[in-house]
Amino acid sequence: MSADRVLGRRDDVTAVRGTERAVAALTWALDAGADDPSRAYRVTADGPWGTSEGRGYDLVDALDRVRRALEGAGWLLAVNAARPDVAQSGMLRDSGSTRAYLLREGRRGRREEMVNLFDDAPADAVTTLDAQQAAHRRWLDSL
Repeated sequence: MSADRVLGRRDDVTAVRGTERAVAALTWALDAGADDPSRAYRVTADGPWGTSEGRGYDLVDALDRVRRALEGAGWLLAVNAARPDVAQSGMLRDSGSTRAYLLREGRRGRREEMVNLFDDAPADAVTTLDAQQAAHRRWLDSL
């Protein structure tokens, strides 16, 4: 039996599809009793698309699975985790943290410039998962 521990929830997340805006709910949880540790974290997004759920080995992996599904319908979530200049270190991912670094070209992330993955981001500052991953590779190359 699943032993989900809800880590956080927001009912006021902006979802963006072109010029369209909608309100979505996000819930992130840890299944402490998961048989498969690679699926211990769960993120659920409820919005005009219905319900989309992602499971992963950390919060970013689970959220990325939700984002990928929503992108198929043209939706982006306006949260920091969807910004091209935001990423978690391996240590933050392993710890289950909701914090991430705000990245600047040519320099490492700084603790004083951290953001929360699930906090609001400007709608024009978010991008697709592929574009975010490409931006992260460019940042790595800039170091």
